[in-house]
Amino acid sequence: MTRRGFTLIELLIVVAIISILAVIATVNFRMATERTLKAADAANLRTVGTALQTYFVDHGRLPPADREAGPFPSHTRDFQGAGNGPAAGGSWDGVPWLLYEQGYISDWRTMFTPKYLRLYDGKATLRRDHPRYHNFRYAYNSAALSSGGHLGGMGNIEDGGVWMVRNLFLGPEQGFYAGSYPRHPADFEYPWGEGPWAGKLEHVLYADMAVRLVIGGTDKRPEEGQP
Repeated sequence: MTRRGFTLIELLIVVAIISILAVIATVNFRMATERTLKAADAANLRTVGTALQTYFVDHGRLPPADREAGPFPSHTRDFQGAGNGPAAGGSWDGVPWLLYEQGYISDWRTMFTPKYLRLYDGKATLRRDHPRYHNFRYAYNSAALSSGGHLGGMGNIEDGGVWMVRNLFLGPEQGFYAGSYPRHPADFEYPWGEGPWAGKLEHVLYADMAVRLVIGGTDKRPEEGQP
């Protein structure tokens, strides 16, 4: 009997099939990872909402927003560095770090969009050299009646349509560094969305404790606007 090996064409076909399967597996893995991060993001916002409610029960008001990026409370008036803010890449108030320090949140990572934790690990904030992801702590609505501004307030959260916490609020073309867009440090986009909506959607926690996926920087659902 003569022994016959693979021909070059057969080998190329096998390599092509393996390559196609590898691409499909990679795409599916990325999609699964994205879905996992997205689900974790919504869960984080619900946890933050519970922490805010518990704080309100204890203190009769919601906590003041933080102004400075870093692992410490920065709600007092000696923190004025808007360019190093803890949300929207340095352009918005962040969820209060004191929620973690006072035990209302057990894991500090809960105050960050999981996707941004991965993207900005290893980079530094604009000042103080804290990890860059501190510039992307969840945005906190200090201007709403529900929070009473930087100094806190009586906590009027009866209007369920008021947003309380969200991924960014301000996109890369807005805010303190809009003049630098699209160059650094406006090196971010809204975290969610697929196809034409990629990079254009974010999660938002409202005063009724509902988490909704909306068009970045708005209160509109994707079906209510154009990508």
